[in-house]
Amino acid sequence: MPRDVIATPLFSRHLEGFLEEYASKGATRFVERLYAGYKEMADNIAKNKHIGLAKRRTVKGKTITVRQYIVDAGARNFVVLYWVPPQKEQPILLLNIRISGQNRFRWN
Repeated sequence: MPRDVIATPLFSRHLEGFLEEYASKGATRFVERLYAGYKEMADNIAKNKHIGLAKRRTVKGKTITVRQYIVDAGARNFVVLYWVPPQKEQPILLLNIRISGQNRFRWN
């Protein structure tokens, strides 16, 4: 049974920033590929078709096990950080997104 996938406000803000940045540069096909990759990622995560690498991270003082998913947008790849709660009734949370070449996630 597929689980719900919910984006945090931080994830939504960063994704929107990437989409607006590339749309303002006229990269409409890139934006379309990023959007298609995002939808495919959400579907794969919800149906447990993809289990990303597990890493321990501290988020707001709490240590949790998070996973990573690589979204292929053609010219660039994006790394998505998400959390799968142990309780099956809870939704999967998309925590953050960054461009693949960057070393760190921005948490603001």
